[in-house]
Amino acid sequence: MPDPTNAILDTINSYVRTFTAGDRDAWLGCFTPDATMEDPVGTPVKHGREQIGAFYDQSKGSADSVELRLGADPVVCGSQAAFVLDIIVSIGESKLGLNAIDVMTFDPEGSITSQRAFVDFSKLAPLDG
Repeated sequence: MPDPTNAILDTINSYVRTFTAGDRDAWLGCFTPDATMEDPVGTPVKHGREQIGAFYDQSKGSADSVELRLGADPVVCGSQAAFVLDIIVSIGESKLGLNAIDVMTFDPEGSITSQRAFVDFSKLAPLDG
């Protein structure tokens, strides 16, 4: 069985890049059609690309821009990965930031089958400069 690590890393990089760029279709293409998303953990699980797309729309509509950055190299173990995301939110002239820890599972082709985000929005704080 081939090592899925490179495909998983490619998907994670695409997930970050396409979300930040506002490419909804490409971002949703990172997920399998029947993927699940629990973002943030403790909220109702979204099922399938339609519900995950609604999450995207809400996230992008809540600010002038939302930028994701990898805070460190993802850790890939088999068909799963965990990584820190730096989230930068721009509203008018204000920039706010917080960190999240995403945990994902992937199919053999490297598409996301499940995503869980450990994030505490009470930690959203102004960024210097």
